[in-house]
Amino acid sequence: MTEDQLKYFVTIVDTGSYMETALELNIAQSSISKQIQALERELGVQLFNRQHRRIELTDKGEQLLPQARQALEEIRRLTYMAEKLQPGYKERVIVLTLPVMSYYGLYIPMSRFELENPSFIINIMELEEPQLFRKMLGNSFDIAITYWHEQNLANSKNTFVPVSVDEIVLAVHKDNPLAKLDHVTPEQLKNTSLMLMETYTCISTLCMTFFEEHDIVPDIIARGRPETILSGVEAKRGSALITRRLASHLLAENVVLIPVSPSIPTILGVVINKDSQKNPKVKELVNRLIARNNE
Repeated sequence: MTEDQLKYFVTIVDTGSYMETALELNIAQSSISKQIQALERELGVQLFNRQHRRIELTDKGEQLLPQARQALEEIRRLTYMAEKLQPGYKERVIVLTLPVMSYYGLYIPMSRFELENPSFIINIMELEEPQLFRKMLGNSFDIAITYWHEQNLANSKNTFVPVSVDEIVLAVHKDNPLAKLDHVTPEQLKNTSLMLMETYTCISTLCMTFFEEHDIVPDIIARGRPETILSGVEAKRGSALITRRLASHLLAENVVLIPVSPSIPTILGVVINKDSQKNPKVKELVNRLIARNNE
């Protein structure tokens, strides 16, 4: 039994797919299948039910999953302790983040932290939301920078600390009649061709919740990254719902931002790992990130 085999087992469960696991771990799908089969032979049990297309654990797989997670955590701790014994060792602060740090000016306080604390080094891992939340499940991080997402964070033992409060706005071309309004209402959004961020994002989830609350069946014509949907607005393809902070940094000359009423607030924050909450240097870094957005 190897660490890689346990990692493949756990990641398949978390992603729900051999293909997604292969993409996330950057390894051939056939190699993952072979290693899982080898693990099953060694354990003498079948971990996955192969009678369905959807990934499904067997009863025995369900029982072994917590042990596999625990074993990976113990390996991580052992590796960490061994690293600390090496000469010239620097304490690592592992930061998982959505690709938003430049929009919120968060690289600057991190760079200053490293300059003022030469015995520490910050390892930044930029991820999309599904990968970020899966990495958090593995517990191998100190802080994670993400939007508040109730489904993934509400029942977590980790601590969420708000860093910046923002809102979702409607981005329209300046020639659009809506561009002259002080705000847009749910009723007006019903008749608007919309471009949204990808379905897996917290921002998209907030928009879809807003639609449900106001009985809106949205006319969604496209989805994409912030820069993609704003380019679509500039090309008069449609309007976009996006956070004000992201839009302000990417704003094109012919695009106007209009508040939505009632507002759709968003909260960017830092998730502090439950095992890192007593580390004074982690607390110091988090305080610097908060201070940066209060300047």
